[in-house]
Amino acid sequence: MDVSKRLTEIRESLGLSKNQLAKMSGVSQSFISYIEAGQRQPTLDIIERLCSALGITVIQFLSDDSDQLPPDLLQLIETAKKLTPEERKKVTDMLQTMLERMNQNE
Repeated sequence: MDVSKRLTEIRESLGLSKNQLAKMSGVSQSFISYIEAGQRQPTLDIIERLCSALGITVIQFLSDDSDQLPPDLLQLIETAKKLTPEERKKVTDMLQTMLERMNQNE
């Protein structure tokens, strides 16, 4: 697995800059740049901090499974897991309403 490409792919798919990820993870922006350029290899501790900031698990980060969900959907799932059943129902209802309105406007 190419850690540098994987980190770049996930960070960009979430619309995060290196600076934003640095602030969220506590890993310096320069070190993130070195990782993404393939000039440094992160320790497990650094990977854990980055994954936590990205809203994914280390297993998801290291997975080479091409069938896995995109990082932005994984982050949504992880966030949804923290909600109560009532909160999940409200969020689901809101999303369905939004999608219906978007489809009506097409």
